[in-house]
Amino acid sequence: MKRIPVSMVLAVLLAVAGAAGLVRGAMSNSPAAADVAAAPEQPIVASGGYVREPANGVNAAAYFTLYNTTGTPDVLTGVDSGAGEQTTLHSDSRGGMRQISGLSIPAHGSVSLRPGEGHVMIDKLYSPLEAGQSVNFRLTFAKAGQLLLTVPVIAIGAPAPTAEAPR
Repeated sequence: MKRIPVSMVLAVLLAVAGAAGLVRGAMSNSPAAADVAAAPEQPIVASGGYVREPANGVNAAAYFTLYNTTGTPDVLTGVDSGAGEQTTLHSDSRGGMRQISGLSIPAHGSVSLRPGEGHVMIDKLYSPLEAGQSVNFRLTFAKAGQLLLTVPVIAIGAPAPTAEAPR
């Protein structure tokens, strides 16, 4: 019987643990109402994030504002979440939502994903999302790298959280 190298076993365990962290943390029952995002000294800061409780139980939309604290434009190139099978960026285009591959954030500027303008779509939810839970996201930027974000799930009729600019 051939032995598997210890380094290979450790690499596989680390990869599985990392993926499990996204899935396990995707829907905590903690009533965290505040974003857990990068500190203001980070290149990209997120604020005002939330996921609206889904009406259909199949997919959900996430909204937030991204602030670029640097003098260089950046692009949000990907979003991951352990809450569903697929996570994609959507933007309004001539009266209809369409999937996009990136979202530009101007130098010292901001971009808001909000109803009717754009969102992160979580498709094929692994389990129901209910108000009071939270969802974890890993945002990937072309220049700033990755940003981990935790946002609350809010009830269908609840007012959306307000985004605050970094200080």
